[in-house]
Amino acid sequence: MSPRSSRARNVFEPLEREAVAEIWNSRFAIPESVFSGYNFFRKARSIWAISDSQLPGLSYEAIGMRIMNCKDRPWKPTTCALQVFGLHAQKNTMHLQAGSARLFLEGRTQEVDAATAEQCESGYVVVFYRGDVLGCGLYSHGKLVSQIPKERRLAERDGEDIS
Repeated sequence: MSPRSSRARNVFEPLEREAVAEIWNSRFAIPESVFSGYNFFRKARSIWAISDSQLPGLSYEAIGMRIMNCKDRPWKPTTCALQVFGLHAQKNTMHLQAGSARLFLEGRTQEVDAATAEQCESGYVVVFYRGDVLGCGLYSHGKLVSQIPKERRLAERDGEDIS
């Protein structure tokens, strides 16, 4: 790999706030105003958010918070981003009870009833417990697949309740 191509990988391309906000609005109905005060950048297949400030023209490994992975279709929101922006989601949200929340935090796949999945389209969803965002789930055909990163999962424990 040439030095030039190596440097190009560390370039963060600015993105229009409105374009990023529209993506989140179309999937989760998060109002565009939630994203004011942030600047957005693309590097390789990820979208990053930083507070509304200017970046010096340097080479960076990372800036701010990675909010989206665009390597696959559909794009995937990060757990951290959902914990910041997900409280404002008005669609494709799933509210879990204690036992289901524990399974989700352990990284397990579980069946969900129609009432829990009401108004959820197939795809990524914002998962809540007691009004707090737990993270990202993948919902399809009555099943919820936890997208909690392995290093952030709870250890499995039999019979313990988180309520």
